[in-house]
Amino acid sequence: MDRGNSLPSMLEQKIYPYEMLMVTNRGRVKLPPGVDRTRLERHLSPEDFLKVFEMPPEEFSKLALWKRNELKKKAFLF
Repeated sequence: MDRGNSLPSMLEQKIYPYEMLMVTNRGRVKLPPGVDRTRLERHLSPEDFLKVFEMPPEEFSKLALWKRNELKKKAFLF
């Protein structure tokens, strides 16, 4: 029985440059198609992620939600 997206397809996130994912104003921002607006950090390359958040994604994911959101706001990814 097909229940929609398979796990592998959900894990395959397209990677975009940080500059394309930044939200710099409170108005509508044109993001690339298929980008999850609530999880912009998942679309960063490992190198960009490390530069932006100064930690690997594994460490970031262990932080409390409020802390991740604060870091995403500072990085203009919220």
